[in-house]
Amino acid sequence: MSAVYATREGRGAFVRMDFNEGPPPPPELLAMDLRACLSLYPEYGGLKAAAAAAWGVEAERIVPVNGADEGISLVLRLLGAGGLVLPVPAFSMYRIYAEQLGLAVAAVDLDAAFDLDVAATLGAPGSLVALTSPNNPTGRAVPEATLLPFLEQGRPVLLDETYGPYCGQDFAPLLARWPNLVLLRTLSKAYGVPGLRCGFVLASADVAGRLDALRSPFNVNAVAAALGARLLAEDTGFRARVAEAVAARRGLQGRLEEAGVRTVPSDAHFFLADLGPGAVERLRARNILVRDLSATVPGMTRISVASETEARLFENAYLGGRP
Repeated sequence: MSAVYATREGRGAFVRMDFNEGPPPPPELLAMDLRACLSLYPEYGGLKAAAAAAWGVEAERIVPVNGADEGISLVLRLLGAGGLVLPVPAFSMYRIYAEQLGLAVAAVDLDAAFDLDVAATLGAPGSLVALTSPNNPTGRAVPEATLLPFLEQGRPVLLDETYGPYCGQDFAPLLARWPNLVLLRTLSKAYGVPGLRCGFVLASADVAGRLDALRSPFNVNAVAAALGARLLAEDTGFRARVAEAVAARRGLQGRLEEAGVRTVPSDAHFFLADLGPGAVERLRARNILVRDLSATVPGMTRISVASETEARLFENAYLGGRP
């Protein structure tokens, strides 16, 4: 039996800095008449048109999916039969879906700076290479100069841009030149609506058409399709919210480093830090939840920062409660 993606339920009074959630949009953008959506099957023309306009990509290249997770699953089903090349550490669903599909996984360790080991990754066996930029959990981005050798190699490359807006990344213009490039995007993080479960795969028209044939009918619900289209067209403030989250992360990370905490440079709104033994439990006792990654990245905890308020709450709880 394959592994299960483990989550902790029950928010209560906790500050959730363990889920990589982004700052939410204004409430007025989420107001809608549910009856108009729930009484009809969803249509995706408006959602695809809004995504095409927002990202400068032809609508026929876009496949709406139920969160980025479904996009991973569909791309693995279509392109991963010869095995998956996966730099690690990585988002756990890549390996979980590969195991469910019976696909071989060639795991390649990131280098000592948590960047891609380009030579080892290029040389690993598999029909599909999965890259994430910025990486989850390390927060490290993949520069275009590092990406190009993978595209030139000719194998399909799934580039997960879930956190791309946090570092101003946009590889969509490369789709016109590289038919082996597949991009994964979502509204969960930069637009701050993870509960909407609205994601996208961007690819060549041929790959998009084949992915469309694999997905379940009406895989994205009508509420997500309607609100997703509205956010893409009308949420002009998401970049400012993202920038504020990154600034809050940068400030907190700097203050922790000044206090002697070892951290990993990040290009997103989350970062890795060596908080010391027992810190996760002490923070939980102070109503702060962070992601313990010691099983996959020894000694490290991932801290996600959506606002300056969260950053200050964490700082007070951690630095004020250090033994």
